[in-house]
Amino acid sequence: MSSSAEAMARFHAALAAVAAASSSSSSTTTNPASSSTTTSRRSSSTTTTEEEDGKPKSTNPTEEQEDDEEDITYTPYKPAKLSYGRPHPDKVVENSTLSAVAPPDITYNVVMPANIIYEGKLSNSQLEAIVYGCQRHMVDLPKPTIVTKENDAPEASAKMAAAAASAKVKSEKKKKGLQVQAKHDSKPQDDSPSLSPCPPNGTGSTDQSSVGVARKKDPPSYRAGFLLGDGAGMGKGRTLAGFVVENIARGRTKHVWVSVSSDLYEDAKRDLSDLGLESYAENNCFNLGKLPYGSLLPKGKGRGKKAKGKKGKKRKNDEVDGDPYAEGVMFSTYSTLVAKKNAKDTRRDQLIEWCGGDNPEEFDGLIMFDECHKAKTVELDADGNPTDKSSKTAQAVVEIQKQLPRARVVYCSATSVSEPKNLGFMSRLGLWGYGTEHPLGFGQFLEGIKRLGTGAMELHAMHLKSVGAIVARTLSYEACEFELLDNVSDESVRKIYNDAANLWIDLHSHLADRVAKLKKEAEIKKKIKLLLEKQGGQGLLSDEQLFYQGMNEDSDDEGEQDEDEDEDDPLIIQRKLRRKFRDRKPGILKGLFWSSHQRFFRTLCIASKVDTAISTAQKALADGHCCVIGLQSTGESRAKGAAKIAGLADEGGSFGEAFVSAPNEDLKRTIMQMFPLPPKPAGVIAPEFLNHLKKEDIIGDDGTVDDTASVSTEDSFSTLDSSRPSRRKKKAVSYDETNVSSEGVILNLEEKVGAKNKSGKKHKSSSSDSSLESEYRDLLSDSDSDSNDDFDVFDLKKKKTPTQTIPWNEIPLDSNEKNMCVADRIEFKRKADYRRAAEKVKGWLDTVDSLSLPANPLDRLLNELGGPDQVAELTGRKSRQIKQYNAMTDKFEVIYEKRKGEGRLDQINIEEKNNFQNGSKLVAILSEAASTGISLQADKRVKNQRRRVHITIELPWSADKAIQQLGRTHRSNQTTGPLYKFLISDVGGEKRFASAVAKRLALLGALTQGDRRATGSANSLGLSTFDMDNQYGSNALHKMLKLIWTCSSNEAIDNEVDDSLYAEALKMIDGHLKEAIDAEERGEGTLEENLEPFDDDTEGEKTFRSMMYHLLTGPCEKLTSSRVTAIKDGRSVSEYFESLAGGLEDKESIKLKIDDEIKSALDAGLNFNVLCNIWLFDVGVSQNELLKESEVEGKKRKSRTPFGVAKFLNRLLGMNMKRQGLVFDLFVKTLDAEIRSAKSSGSYDLGIKTMKGQSVTFIQKPQSFVFRGLTAPDETVELYAVQQDKGLTSEKIMEMYNDLKDSNNDDTNSSAAANNGNADSSDQDQGWFGTRRTRKFNVKTGFYVDNRDYLTKTHKVFFIHNPGDHNDKCIVARPNLGSYTENKDSLKAKFNRGVFTQNPVSVQRAMEIWDREYELADIPYSDHYQKSCRGRHRESYVFAGGIVPILNKILRSGRYYGDNEKMKRPFNVVRVEVTNAAVLNADMIQQPATPEEIQDEDVEMLQADPVVGDEEDIGKGVARELANKTSKVRFRGAITKYHDNDKNSHLDPTGSYFVKFSDGRKLEMDADQVNHARRKFEKEVNRLVSVGMPREDASSTEEQTKLASLAKTKLRKPILQDGEEDPEEFERHFEQEYTGLVPDAVVGLEFWRDGLHEVVLQNLSEELLQKGVETTRSLHNLEKLERAEAQGKEDEKM
Repeated sequence: MSSSAEAMARFHAALAAVAAASSSSSSTTTNPASSSTTTSRRSSSTTTTEEEDGKPKSTNPTEEQEDDEEDITYTPYKPAKLSYGRPHPDKVVENSTLSAVAPPDITYNVVMPANIIYEGKLSNSQLEAIVYGCQRHMVDLPKPTIVTKENDAPEASAKMAAAAASAKVKSEKKKKGLQVQAKHDSKPQDDSPSLSPCPPNGTGSTDQSSVGVARKKDPPSYRAGFLLGDGAGMGKGRTLAGFVVENIARGRTKHVWVSVSSDLYEDAKRDLSDLGLESYAENNCFNLGKLPYGSLLPKGKGRGKKAKGKKGKKRKNDEVDGDPYAEGVMFSTYSTLVAKKNAKDTRRDQLIEWCGGDNPEEFDGLIMFDECHKAKTVELDADGNPTDKSSKTAQAVVEIQKQLPRARVVYCSATSVSEPKNLGFMSRLGLWGYGTEHPLGFGQFLEGIKRLGTGAMELHAMHLKSVGAIVARTLSYEACEFELLDNVSDESVRKIYNDAANLWIDLHSHLADRVAKLKKEAEIKKKIKLLLEKQGGQGLLSDEQLFYQGMNEDSDDEGEQDEDEDEDDPLIIQRKLRRKFRDRKPGILKGLFWSSHQRFFRTLCIASKVDTAISTAQKALADGHCCVIGLQSTGESRAKGAAKIAGLADEGGSFGEAFVSAPNEDLKRTIMQMFPLPPKPAGVIAPEFLNHLKKEDIIGDDGTVDDTASVSTEDSFSTLDSSRPSRRKKKAVSYDETNVSSEGVILNLEEKVGAKNKSGKKHKSSSSDSSLESEYRDLLSDSDSDSNDDFDVFDLKKKKTPTQTIPWNEIPLDSNEKNMCVADRIEFKRKADYRRAAEKVKGWLDTVDSLSLPANPLDRLLNELGGPDQVAELTGRKSRQIKQYNAMTDKFEVIYEKRKGEGRLDQINIEEKNNFQNGSKLVAILSEAASTGISLQADKRVKNQRRRVHITIELPWSADKAIQQLGRTHRSNQTTGPLYKFLISDVGGEKRFASAVAKRLALLGALTQGDRRATGSANSLGLSTFDMDNQYGSNALHKMLKLIWTCSSNEAIDNEVDDSLYAEALKMIDGHLKEAIDAEERGEGTLEENLEPFDDDTEGEKTFRSMMYHLLTGPCEKLTSSRVTAIKDGRSVSEYFESLAGGLEDKESIKLKIDDEIKSALDAGLNFNVLCNIWLFDVGVSQNELLKESEVEGKKRKSRTPFGVAKFLNRLLGMNMKRQGLVFDLFVKTLDAEIRSAKSSGSYDLGIKTMKGQSVTFIQKPQSFVFRGLTAPDETVELYAVQQDKGLTSEKIMEMYNDLKDSNNDDTNSSAAANNGNADSSDQDQGWFGTRRTRKFNVKTGFYVDNRDYLTKTHKVFFIHNPGDHNDKCIVARPNLGSYTENKDSLKAKFNRGVFTQNPVSVQRAMEIWDREYELADIPYSDHYQKSCRGRHRESYVFAGGIVPILNKILRSGRYYGDNEKMKRPFNVVRVEVTNAAVLNADMIQQPATPEEIQDEDVEMLQADPVVGDEEDIGKGVARELANKTSKVRFRGAITKYHDNDKNSHLDPTGSYFVKFSDGRKLEMDADQVNHARRKFEKEVNRLVSVGMPREDASSTEEQTKLASLAKTKLRKPILQDGEEDPEEFERHFEQEYTGLVPDAVVGLEFWRDGLHEVVLQNLSEELLQKGVETTRSLHNLEKLERAEAQGKEDEKM
């Protein structure tokens, strides 16, 4: 890193360390006794309190905007409660938010072999995950208890007693001036439904009166699960193997390991072997997918047919009672889980039977879902069952958990979820279901998350850590660098893009016609079908219906199917596909069109970045690095299709000198699918572009022509791409829609041979692009009566043998139809329609060829970075295009070949990975197919130690895939961290993809790592600025569209539009008006009537004219009047362009005239929003379309996703780049305004904010409350009083200023004055600047002053840092508020209003004001030292601890229901990090445990006491090897009995010892054997003690630790003692003495209104008392009773 970069890093680190005041300030101050509130402290800078003339509006203006967003920080991680184990080999971190939450005390005692821990085979971080996972598995999720006379719940009477005891308190409601919330029946309640016997993810309700009758058996108890959410490279596979070892040591014999690929089966066996279980891994690990179907249990124990055993392998000593599968790990992939032999023989059932036999509910082994994000596509019904909308995988995962309720479930993934809705399969986490805040199930949980925003998700993650249900650590990103290269441009691709956009606009304009015809034809077909059904199939059709059938007669299938017809013939297959494309449903057609639209432009976006990627990679190689280039897709299917079209096989053959363009072929196929030709009339020779067969295959020996195929002359065997003459000699090029599947994939017709048609008869198609029903009537009415008399119902169904053929382009279009009979007229009409359709399609295909679309990006990268010899390709494709030198022609040519390696095809990626890691290839190209399981980091064990430069040319579609791909180059045991470079093109619409990724990265961080800013360092990448697909983006979009439909003027935007765009719009408007004016002058109606759509217009024309009519006669009425006058005066812009094109006038004179018309039009109402109406219409976004969609939404298809940001940004891709850039900028500006408005109203969701300041302290020790009674007596809620000093001293700001000054010496960023403290001359030229046609505004970093008259005590000083054009925000610092960020548009507005001096002031002047303001601000934050200037001392209250289980109750107590998005939230989710925790803990007696120290060399020397042969030996520890005597893997146990039977008379003692090991095995031993086992045991214990485990735990095989046992003897100390009178403060009933250490950091809920925390406590406590929840006093008395009973039992034993 350069010195300037280091200085910049220090600056940002210092900036983060000092403290932005905004992140914790309260938004309003409320007097609880009244309704008055002060102005929001987060008021948007756009709603400023100053008038334009500088005078304040009010007497109490607010401070400047404080933006609470901040970068994520990470904290070095080490286990907080685990004292033993070797450290992880690489630096591990945890995001700071999650690190503020303490995990629970460790109560589980591991019994795995000591050598695993002693030798560091599992690090302390991995051990911590295993310990908490096993500890979590000892917990059952809450379940309803069925209370009957025979089964009376003891808790019920206890609760009734508690409720009765609180009756007196409930009757004495004194409010202390605080309004206690009354019952609000209309708001959502969180009370659990009455005794609902359902799984934890379900709902359901059972009437209490019938519970005893309906169910006498309790529902199953579901064991709680655990989420291993560690990041990539942390060794999650090894951790899962550790779970297996620990459970084997506990005597559980069967376990299930599910992962994504069979390749990971070998990895699982390797991980088990690495832990010392080599024999077990070899003999007891089974791959379910390789086993035969049927029961795997011995005869008599299973329910199904017995499987014959594992093929090719004989079981030996590991068989138990002849059962080869009696114990072990069953490995399965997710695809195997959904496999089945038949409906009754499925893998899922086979697995469940293997686990539990006839009693699956008793299975208590492990079920580990590795890479569990594969099950994320899940939707649950009201009962917690997956619906049909869920993926098969998700359904299987949910069902397995339901059928095995006692299984120990472990979810494992670095990207476990990317959206809340994908949490549905994780039912064992206990976030919803009975006994939680969401008793109605997963749906209610989602609603709660939605109402509360991102902060709620983060709180749930905090809660899961606090109860030990999750660990989520990651490798430190300290060694990584992130760089965002945006606005990457390629001028050649830019031109192609614009031309392609015009083509797509033309295609879209015809889409409406196509859809309308399909709808109309469907109606006619329906009428015909109903008529025939009504008449039993024997009735006569009307003339119109017969004519319709004749027009749509399928020349490929006239009459019934012949019995001897070959259904596998390629021509037959083509016919079926032709009918399919012609008969598409309109809705499907639109979906296919827009998906193809998106895919095409995304390919162009990628192509525009290839040159930058290549140059970036070449520079990295020149700098001594190596490169990894990340793509998501390879484009193989398109390239493969192009190869087939060109007549090339999978291996061999040349394309010539140019790469085949996959986008070219893709677009042509899209055209053929969207606009298929009508059925070809008999005798017509089809167009060349439809030909897929050679001439000799079509023309028979007798010269007859198969008119069902297409034919061409010799000259027609030319490619459509005239730029590649080398392809003229290949097979005829086919772009026939019949060669393409519905997904756009070319079909290999040869592979279809052998397929069987199960449908029997063919379906007759009557759909085509022929005329509609009204045209049929016209044709019939024009015909002679004699012709009608001769019209035979059977004429149209007769097969005709053509006597002559005619090329398609020679079909006559004009003929005297009146002299034709109906049959002839139908034939003529069909042929004419066929020619017109073919001409239209051919024109589009020719346009595609003229675009010169770019080659496949992957092929360019591979070949231009050195070819296969220098580039390692790690993708899933089998074939590729390679450029190589041809000595015969002395030219380079492109060949199509299969990828080759030294081994099998499925091993090629492994070979390529090894080539990259050993340095023989220094560039690796990585696709999605290789994004899981491959390590490309600078591993210490490989030869290639160069730093990895990871270039992402194609943003992954999801955050899951992004994390997987980024994790390939950042893993454990690396020497250097990677440099990530993200490339984003200057195509505005591409931000649609970046937006999707940024959104999922943010949510992924919130759900798995406790902070939405944590994942992949999204903010460091700059991706957070692209997060637009959210509620604010949706609101902004609808506001923007509303302004566009009304053509509202926006001066700031209007001035940024080039005059050429206004001229273009006026040309179109004037031309449209000129037609209407000419018609009016001809007496054909009024001007307005001529602007309306005509009856004979096509659907596309009607749609366009309707849009123009509403635009010109509505919001643009004044503009229309002005342009009509101009046209009549001869000043039509469209005619000016015609004069220029005709050479009647020169360019200069025309430009002057057009400029005058633009000025006149702007004055009459022409503006940017008028242009947007036209532009958006071209890409399918119009007011009429949205109204139709809304109408459909409200009446018929409520489930349909509304028009939102994603769809809007997708449609933007279809505009030319200049237009989409302007529209996108308008959207971004509207979005910024929406966010500022949300912040001003206090409704903006920032997730977790960090309370910052130069001093943040706890005022006192927290108050501790127990609000859940007997349900969770150990779960406490703490209330912390926090004091902040938000100010920033002059010393700190100068430190930051100097760091920045040292790091940037260029003129644009330096704000340093001369050494004497005065601003140098260059300062006078800095500040904001801009022109009418320029959108960029820049500010120079430095100190600025607000010196307006209303400031009575001192001027205001600001430090502003502009980080550059890549960021749309500046960092602002104030003496009383610290630092915060503010939008550049907001700052620009302030500069324009004169809020700041236009140029920076001298440092000396700035520091004088700074010190003065800092001194004046030494007052409470609620006070002002002058108008708009708050004090810097703020006091607030934060609820922390176990708040999630009562979150809804807390929020209701604060009068927040979350049912109104615009409602001001009275709370913030905050992180508090204080400096005075040690002071508060000073009075506590702290006796930290000193671990016993044993040196490694002393471990083997310590000896065990020998046995003596009496009762003293009972309980002494023993150990034995798992496999053989030489194994280091030993299980520990204890002596359970000694029998003095003189069985071993030669020994002393002579009796027999009976021992039991942790895995449940029991053995009989003599004295020698026992003493030998004792020595092994002592050695095991000493090994564990040497790495930090307490000796009492190392010596024990009990599941609970010694400290956990001692903790049970402690009694809580309630604030209210027995006999003390009930207080007026209800919360004191639930308060207890806080006895723990005060933490350094907490995360919790801050109610920012003054006194609101007291209202919450009052309302919450009253509600709980009314419900009879046990008070701390009641819990204390119950604990005393339990201790007394326990002591009595001990005394009886004594």
